[in-house]
Amino acid sequence: MKRIAIIGLACLAAACSGDLTELLVVVDSDLAVPSELDAVQVTVSGVVESMSASGAITNAEPLPRTVGVVHRGGGLGPVEVTVIGSRGGTEVIRARAVTWFVRGRTLVLPIFLSQECTGVTCPAGRTCSGGACVSASVDPATLAVWNGTVPRLDGGEPMDGAPPPDGGMDAGPTCTPSAEQCNGADDDCDGDADEDFDLDVDPLNCGGCGDVCMLAGATEGCASGICTIASCDTDRGDCNGDERDGCEANLASSALHCGACDDACDPANATGTCVDGACELDSCDAGFEDCNGDESDGCETPLTTLTDCGACGVMCTVTGGSPTCATGTCAIETCDDATFGDCNTDASDGCETALNTLTDCGTCGSVCSISGRPETCATGTCLVECSAGRGDCDGSRGNGCETNTQTSDSHCGMCGNACDPADDCTNGVCS
Repeated sequence: MKRIAIIGLACLAAACSGDLTELLVVVDSDLAVPSELDAVQVTVSGVVESMSASGAITNAEPLPRTVGVVHRGGGLGPVEVTVIGSRGGTEVIRARAVTWFVRGRTLVLPIFLSQECTGVTCPAGRTCSGGACVSASVDPATLAVWNGTVPRLDGGEPMDGAPPPDGGMDAGPTCTPSAEQCNGADDDCDGDADEDFDLDVDPLNCGGCGDVCMLAGATEGCASGICTIASCDTDRGDCNGDERDGCEANLASSALHCGACDDACDPANATGTCVDGACELDSCDAGFEDCNGDESDGCETPLTTLTDCGACGVMCTVTGGSPTCATGTCAIETCDDATFGDCNTDASDGCETALNTLTDCGTCGSVCSISGRPETCATGTCLVECSAGRGDCDGSRGNGCETNTQTSDSHCGMCGNACDPADDCTNGVCS
């Protein structure tokens, strides 16, 4: 049987009445006294003025021991109670609880120093239970109202005739049953602790007491002590297959998972936006348009065709030539009559310019101009206009009409008309 004494903050019998707003902290342990535990310190902080009590533990005083914390006004919580058990000045075990006052009630707050938690260090807001760190938060609705006796947390019996320390309270003759909680203690005094909880399947205590499964966007389950997804919330999906982050994808707005996992909102030739789980066109890429009004195939129509030139349904046709819309603007690719050209780059009036003039000779803008010499472009090539009997037969406009076509055996009568070797050119005739 273990004995414990806490000096300084023991609840007085007169103070622990049902009319007070009070917490009655009950400290118990299954560690051997004094071989494993010879001192305990209780510290209370929060909405109450910080206070601390400590005392040596001997085997002459029965468990449990109590500390009364009375509310003196202001907020009702939170109140944090930390209990440190030590031996020879070295900390052996630590437990904590965070709860709230209930106005007009004296609630019993049990804190059990379990041997399973020896040497276990838990971060702020957590405490050890069953050898594992769990939430230190205690719902005051689960705490028993003090009825004049203090229960044994481990279901044991106090030592007969062992008086409580000054200001303390006797443990009472028997364990007082209360609703079983997942806290490492035998709350219902049946000799078993936490027997009503299956840590393998309970999502509120999954793998350990107080280990609540909290998965984003999901209804949580628990399998083999590991949090799992029972179902995803509406418009949520577990698209990465990792249950640890829950149903992480928002199917209502995700561009990668729009309406369903892996259904990307990536319309053809366009930028899309996922709205309420449906992919909507935001804008078309340059040179494309949604001409059929069906957003499911994106901006399906290129605007560089003869039927959709620059805009949906705009035809590209020309007069006197072959049309093209390669740049998104209707233009003439070739003219049907090679002696005409589209010199104003306006497809609407076709091939409007003759290419056998001195200003547009052969091509648009090619000007025939030799100072002091008459010219012609009747054939689409700039030529010097020669008098009768003369010809520009060497093609060099610079030396004028250098050939006498009346006598030249090579150019008899006209440029390029050569006489047979046995003939001569006389008066422009081979004879």
